[in-house]
Amino acid sequence: MDLFSPIVISEIICLIVALCLFVKDKILFWKINIAYLLIALSTESSAGYLSARNRHNVSLFNTFVLFEIAFISYGMYHCLKKYIDPRPIIFAGLGINYLVFVIFTLRNGLSFYNDVFNDNTVNVMSVIFVLYCLYYYYKLLNDEETLELKNHPEFWWVSGVLFYYFGTTATNLTYGLFQIKIFDHIPLRLFIYYITNIILYSNWIYSYICRAKQRKLQS
Repeated sequence: MDLFSPIVISEIICLIVALCLFVKDKILFWKINIAYLLIALSTESSAGYLSARNRHNVSLFNTFVLFEIAFISYGMYHCLKKYIDPRPIIFAGLGINYLVFVIFTLRNGLSFYNDVFNDNTVNVMSVIFVLYCLYYYYKLLNDEETLELKNHPEFWWVSGVLFYYFGTTATNLTYGLFQIKIFDHIPLRLFIYYITNIILYSNWIYSYICRAKQRKLQS
């Protein structure tokens, strides 16, 4: 992974926007976006640095998965709580994800933590997050309140999550189909990973702008 890959650049831009718009936001979820983006950027940059020196970086991504599970779950809680009490399904998802993580780690042994990527947890996590997103859309469509979706921050935040994790799931399940290389040296699977990350952060940036406008109207 390059130190300044499209993912790192997207994360930097997203973080700058979040810092500019959310430092004074009164809703905790939007502020936590800043902390998560800092962790994501640190992980990706550190992994790129280690990769450039031919050193193992898998443990960084394995550890990051723990933060990813917690943050996206909290984000879905924030988006769903307008319609239902989401705690039962969120806690169930957290329990399943962390249980799979622990089982995978124990099965492979702690000595392999830096060598074996916890793809089982990522696959399960991705499916759960896609289901959360689809459920959010279902509740949104059945809501009696009329919303202007182009200015609705939660809608765009969830849309980014759906595109990213659906793309991740589809790519992982059809891994063998994406081994060909494009542009002479970039595997198609990596190219798709770049695109899904760019879509994720683009949607989040737009959701941040919508949130800033919403906050201004409410003040």
